[in-house]
Amino acid sequence: MSATIARRAAGVVLTAAALAASTAGRAAADRDVASATVDLYARMTARDLAGVLRYIPAAGFTEIDPSAPTVHVLKPAAFEALFNSDAVIKLRAEDVNVQRFGSTAVVTGVRLGSVGPKDKPSDALRAPFTMVWTSDNGSWHLRHIQLSY
Repeated sequence: MSATIARRAAGVVLTAAALAASTAGRAAADRDVASATVDLYARMTARDLAGVLRYIPAAGFTEIDPSAPTVHVLKPAAFEALFNSDAVIKLRAEDVNVQRFGSTAVVTGVRLGSVGPKDKPSDALRAPFTMVWTSDNGSWHLRHIQLSY
């Protein structure tokens, strides 16, 4: 085998290895943001403020909810107030799909469950959602959510 052919073969092998590593890294990051989405709702149900706040930027995130008249910003204090209330929180995410664009991810899925007053249980709702997450130093932060009913 000539030296040129050997160098080309080595280049192809190295390129394939780099592509495989890059693809594996993207897949791991996709799993991480999907896991963050599922974990966010699990931690809300558990009233785990520290767990929820790991995903919420200090400035909060925007939310569009069909039952609200305007776009609103949910800040960490809103979660603290919710967890200190007697509201019943039962939420989970299913059918989570991720589209990643560098350090930004668009996550779609279905939120099941509800948040409601203790004395007036609400029906479990099925709400498709779209979330926008950004990654900063390997941690995913929620920037926006849109719920549909």
